[in-house]
Amino acid sequence: MLDLFYNGILVVIVLVWALSLRARRMGRLLSGLRRWGPAVILSLWILFLLFTAWYALNLEYFDEIHDIDEAVETAVESTANGVNPYEEFVVPRFKDKYSPTVGWELGPYNYMPLDLLTYIGARSVLGFLGDPIWFVATNMMFSGLAMYLLWRVIRVSWLSFVPIAGSVMLFYSMDNASLTFLLMVGSVYVLRSTQRHPEALSLFIMGLAVVTKVYAAIPFLVMLVFFVQSSVVVRDWRRLSATLAAAAAAATVALLLMWPFGIWNVLDAAVFFHTSEALREGTSAGGTLLSELALGSEYFAVIGVALAATAVVLGLWVRNLNDRVLIVIVTFLLIAVKSSLAPLTVAGLFLALRMKDLVDEAEAAHPAVEIVDESPEGRLAECSAASER
Repeated sequence: MLDLFYNGILVVIVLVWALSLRARRMGRLLSGLRRWGPAVILSLWILFLLFTAWYALNLEYFDEIHDIDEAVETAVESTANGVNPYEEFVVPRFKDKYSPTVGWELGPYNYMPLDLLTYIGARSVLGFLGDPIWFVATNMMFSGLAMYLLWRVIRVSWLSFVPIAGSVMLFYSMDNASLTFLLMVGSVYVLRSTQRHPEALSLFIMGLAVVTKVYAAIPFLVMLVFFVQSSVVVRDWRRLSATLAAAAAAATVALLLMWPFGIWNVLDAAVFFHTSEALREGTSAGGTLLSELALGSEYFAVIGVALAATAVVLGLWVRNLNDRVLIVIVTFLLIAVKSSLAPLTVAGLFLALRMKDLVDEAEAAHPAVEIVDESPEGRLAECSAASER
């Protein structure tokens, strides 16, 4: 069934991104947001406090509508007992997420080995809190650190950022996507703040994200192509060598992490699992626009790969890295089987970075403009207004 909430968020992301491609239009939008700034911030805080109260009072319900905590906990226990969760059908999942009579099915662990090993470590430290509190605490720490690093990159006002960050932390408190999100944000943070080999280090960290959840392979691949292409264009062979070495190192780490569980077992359970409806029997399937049309086809995986590859090729003519990632991830989100909201974090992250680029470009183009509002939104609005006068 088509997921209206999921696709609605995707539509909003695409619309905002499309606006960001036209700086003047985005300047007008942000100028309007600036005029209504106090009301927007007040609304964000009200929604955040209401969400926090609802979460605290309904933690049990929030736990019931997710099956990821059960999957992670079972995989952790199975591994501790000498059972390979990528080979044996020991992980409980349900198909109809919000059904009052949920039907559970057993299957292999559908996330990559670094995810499993990280949560084994987290449970050994926080397991005394009991289930699912240790899982919630772990995810909130991961997503909290990720949001802090993201703030270090985009530098928006704390007053508006805190309710958004807090909502993200609560929303993903039952989802191990928080670990992948932390690694992805860490990757872009390093890219924008490290002086020595930033591309190579950033690519390696994004490679680690791939070994938690496979959808992180999209920004990894786009970044690899972007760094290689830019290095070749300027004939910076040292940077090219460092980039290729980082990619090789990430691949080596991935193979070493998969080896104890069986490389084919891991690929079958955590990668090929997403390529057809038959393999997803017993868990959620469909939900995105094109997946509803093509999921039953035996060529579903081929269609998805072909569309993503086409987006990568088209991205070769796009100069901005964040735009390249958005082109590919939006294409992927339209065809990929929707099992959670987690892949939307990729689009959300790189959209935020694209907006940051827009602010920086506006400041560089109009350095003499007097800035009254010191927030990035205010600075961009002032620059845009000046350009229109």
